[in-house]
Amino acid sequence: MTTNSILFPEKFWHCAVKFVNQQEYSIVNDLTFQELEQKIINPWKLGKTFTISGRLIRSSDAVESIKISHTEYNRLFYVESHNQRMAEQGIGDYVTNRSLLPVDKGTDYTYDLLFSGVQEANLEPDIKLIEQLCKRLPQAARVLAIRSRVGKSGYTISDEYDVQDLLHALLRGYLKYSVQEDTLPKVAGAKSSRVDISIEELGVLIEIKYVSKPEDQKRLFEEYSQDLVLYAQWSPLKSLIYLIYNSADLRDAEAFEKLSSTQEINGKRFNVNIVLA
Repeated sequence: MTTNSILFPEKFWHCAVKFVNQQEYSIVNDLTFQELEQKIINPWKLGKTFTISGRLIRSSDAVESIKISHTEYNRLFYVESHNQRMAEQGIGDYVTNRSLLPVDKGTDYTYDLLFSGVQEANLEPDIKLIEQLCKRLPQAARVLAIRSRVGKSGYTISDEYDVQDLLHALLRGYLKYSVQEDTLPKVAGAKSSRVDISIEELGVLIEIKYVSKPEDQKRLFEEYSQDLVLYAQWSPLKSLIYLIYNSADLRDAEAFEKLSSTQEINGKRFNVNIVLA
């Protein structure tokens, strides 16, 4: 298994891995593309054991996040630039791991190198499973809302964050992929951009909307149009799942179902599935 190295610079390549239930990153810097391919890309795609900073990676299940990036200069350049800037500004330095500097400042090639070759036919069953979990989320919530055991408080859903936490837990229980709940600054290049849940290996974004009153119908329609344009700029996107929770309180929930379709925005083609829960 080889990658067309003509498409990628020869050096400098960096990789950072965060393991499940670990706070620190394992990082390797200044690889040539040939080294990157042999030590990381090929083993990852083949499901073979490899190492990052001496840490064994036997399975992608143990990885919470992985990032491969490329920079124009080597690690030392970014470390010295950072140190000089901190000295000139005379401010506190909160960077504890300088090996992350080129990883964060470089161009992100994670999807292109690790996930773009995955066959969509293999992804379809997992995407269908995600959609089914979204549809059945209210049933799971009802089980947790009233707990018969003494001293056990119920899990109450009162906003989008409650929905997000429950869905995240279910997805992590069923899927072997990395399920993220964080900002996506690469979307539209905006620091404030965020999606509720992203699964990069599958190219899936999940946007959660919570309905509190019938008048939310207009707001949700307006946000839907804005979200499509924003998330279409996420390069791995194949499927956007739009989960509308407590949809029975809308004036016309079925109107949203008609929005499920294949969309193409600025040359990006992806599926949109509206899930009423």
